[in-house]
Amino acid sequence: MALKNLSTVDLQKELERRQKSGRKLESRRAKLVQEIAEIDAELGALGIAPGAAPAAGRRSGGKRTRAKNAVSLPDAIASAMDIGAEASPSEMSALVQKNGYKTTAANFNMMVSNAMAKDERFKRLGRGLYKRVK
Repeated sequence: MALKNLSTVDLQKELERRQKSGRKLESRRAKLVQEIAEIDAELGALGIAPGAAPAAGRRSGGKRTRAKNAVSLPDAIASAMDIGAEASPSEMSALVQKNGYKTTAANFNMMVSNAMAKDERFKRLGRGLYKRVK
């Protein structure tokens, strides 16, 4: 519907319709603001700061914190694997984490796989199988 084809009366009706819609949205917003205030009060009573970020590593909003490790991922893999040993990236990711490597990555197995593929200390023997050579 092109506005230039509407009469003045039709334009006035459209403006009134939009204003009514705007008032409904303002009313809905006021109710939601009140509900948020009530939730914040309940959180405060529980000793939780309203709007606090979720725990580290969660994806439900807030700032995601990065895990701190003393060594890089390739070094951690190399130290967990003996020279001449063979392992898959999924086995190595479990072993590295068992040895204390911290991560919040959802795709840690893929990160281990990429690290092993790029590091010259590991040789790819086949799909999903690497050997420590250095």
